Amino acid sequence: MEKSKRFWTEQRKREYIRSAEDNLFIIAGPGTGKTTLLSRRILNQIMGGERLSHFLLIAFTEEAVQEFKQKIKKHLYREIAINREASHRLKKKVHGIDLMHIMTFDDFCLWVLSVKKKETTEEKERNKIEKAEPGEEAEPGEEAEPGEESKTGEEAKKSEEVLSVEERCYRLLQEDKALLQVLRRDFSKIYADELQDLNQIQLNILLSLATDKKGKMRHNCLFMVGDPRQTIYQEAEEDKQVFFDMKKKMEEKKNVRVLYLNENYRANKMLVDWINEAFRKRMHSYRDMYPSQRKEFLKHCPFHGVFRREFTGEDGIALRELVSEILFAYPDLKERDFLILCRSKEKQEYYKKSLSGVGFSDSALDKMVFEAHLSKGLNANIVIITEAGGNCSGKTENRLTRLEYVAVTRAKHVLIFLKGETEEWFCDQYYGLHALQELSLGQKQ
Repeated sequence: MEKSKRFWTEQRKREYIRSAEDNLFIIAGPGTGKTTLLSRRILNQIMGGERLSHFLLIAFTEEAVQEFKQKIKKHLYREIAINREASHRLKKKVHGIDLMHIMTFDDFCLWVLSVKKKETTEEKERNKIEKAEPGEEAEPGEEAEPGEESKTGEEAKKSEEVLSVEERCYRLLQEDKALLQVLRRDFSKIYADELQDLNQIQLNILLSLATDKKGKMRHNCLFMVGDPRQTIYQEAEEDKQVFFDMKKKMEEKKNVRVLYLNENYRANKMLVDWINEAFRKRMHSYRDMYPSQRKEFLKHCPFHGVFRREFTGEDGIALRELVSEILFAYPDLKERDFLILCRSKEKQEYYKKSLSGVGFSDSALDKMVFEAHLSKGLNANIVIITEAGGNCSGKTENRLTRLEYVAVTRAKHVLIFLKGETEEWFCDQYYGLHALQELSLGQKQ
């Protein structure tokens, strides 16, 4: 092993992540290609003979679940095209991707509980048959020993209903060691995305599956990736600390590697520099991103930079005028080039109605306008931040700061702040929106 991974190049880190037979804890900033890296690592393990049924991939949303499936399929198809010797075997794998255990944490916990319920039901049926008199058939659904046992069962059911699905799942794995061993045997490759938004119980479930009977981390079993700067679902400070506690725990284990990725493949240099400057002093332990220097990158959008657009009156009208102006100046732009982010569900629906007259279909608008906290995993050439430039929270870093970070890191080429008078995020005091260049499409940007 090399003396220190701290001095590895970004390329060396990525090569290591794709192929290393180690448990990995990856802290990856936005736009670093973590989804691609994760799916490439899975492909390498599939190519090495790992069965699809042995993978468990935990994603944070249903959208992310589908994205991972598509990414893995895409890499498989590419490998089929260049590897003729293995093409027949790999084609069979493609059809099995949809049946892989790629799911959200809630869905996984519900699946574990359903496995136990099925097992319990089958055991009860066997007991009824064994206890039935010779020549008699046990009635389906009939309790073997009604009365006190039934009463106890009802009490247990009521007690479980109070617990969350994750708590019930974790309790079950703690109590039923046989089931836990079966799951450990079935899932030899465990992947977890958006680790920063998982709570302590969810992480405990992952560790239960990834460790052996003695509590030692299993070989080449666990791959975790997250970014504490994008923690937007943890309300309490102690919940936010869960990620850092997990990181410390992983650093202490001999067979776990902790790596940082900060090369941004999504945004151009102007955006990356502005984001670094805006958040360097606002976030604890902030690590600067640096842009990938791809020569062809800037060709994908006709203008670039970070701008403000100030308005008075209705923000819906201002947004419609802004989008219409951009489309008039650059008619080759499509709906996929735009992403419009706001703070609330009500505003999301309001902006969709406001944009209904600019030439986009309703289905297109559904893919363009989002609440900011639903924008993880999304990106676009042009990102418009609505409701910007208002009141200050007074805190250096809080949940709103991290939400703002998620919002601006969706942009690839252009970031535009639609700046009103009574808004409640991206405060001028912290972000200096008033100093940004006013977007004027009559001039060359």
